[in-house]
Amino acid sequence: MVSIVLAQLGFCCAYVIFVATNMQDLWNTLTDCKRQLSTETWILIQLLIYIPLSFVRKIKKFASLSVVGNLFIMIGLSYLLFYDFWSIFTKGPGEIVQFNPSKFPLLVGTAAFSYEGISLVIPIVESMERKDKFNTVLTASLVICAGLFVFIGALSYLAFGDKVETVILLNLPNGTAWTLGVQFLYSLAIIMSVPLQLFPAIRIIESGMFSGSGKGNPVVKWQKNLFRTLLVIFVILVAIFGAEELDNFIAIVGAGACLPLSFLYPVMLHYRALADSWYARLKDLVLSTVALFGLVYVTFISIETWGTSAPPLDRCASLP
Repeated sequence: MVSIVLAQLGFCCAYVIFVATNMQDLWNTLTDCKRQLSTETWILIQLLIYIPLSFVRKIKKFASLSVVGNLFIMIGLSYLLFYDFWSIFTKGPGEIVQFNPSKFPLLVGTAAFSYEGISLVIPIVESMERKDKFNTVLTASLVICAGLFVFIGALSYLAFGDKVETVILLNLPNGTAWTLGVQFLYSLAIIMSVPLQLFPAIRIIESGMFSGSGKGNPVVKWQKNLFRTLLVIFVILVAIFGAEELDNFIAIVGAGACLPLSFLYPVMLHYRALADSWYARLKDLVLSTVALFGLVYVTFISIETWGTSAPPLDRCASLP
């Protein structure tokens, strides 16, 4: 449960940083850098959105937001793919490094971070009308998402090379209507995703803090609302701390919380409950050893290299 809470809070922090970085660039473009707001300010502004949404009690109420958010993301990815191909065909590939040993550990943490939906499995199953279709939906979702991650990541790196930004939307042509629209829609999509990612952490912590329901007890209800408000403020403060190191922050969350959830705990459960042969037990031991090594090594490298990454692209820095 601790890993689930840490993972979900980490996802929310990363999303908040992404939105702040993206909206800062969008705002600077629209105002021609005449009314600049810091990344921290854009992070704090999001409090006005997330605190009211954190009061929602049922995950089903986020369903429509999730659908709209996914649509916005597909629009953004489609435009990104178009620009990637256009950049490669007109400008040629960027400067590419086949293997970067200093950054490879961050890739491992980021890859684990991409399994961000694992903590939502049970809530999603509970909200489905036809639960017997869950395995089919899960398999199809994993195949599609993994394919998109690999394809878009590889293509964007091929297009921009060593100039690729942590927030890839910053590599899009500045000032065009399409870029501004995609930045705005993608930010809205991520904003709609934050309450969904925060929901499991809230439910887990509240189950240990409050014994009763707030349905018939307004005191308990507002105690929970106060707790949710404080939790959102905590997420915002952590996001401010990691705002300039999004790639390292994602790697730490991926290694420290997502690797155990995705690879360590399932293997341990399989070893205890289902491993009925020496080969199965050996396989589980090898996988758990690799997962533990990855957890320690990636976390160590991410902390050691904290502060060494290039700052996010600032279009206003070149202006007089």
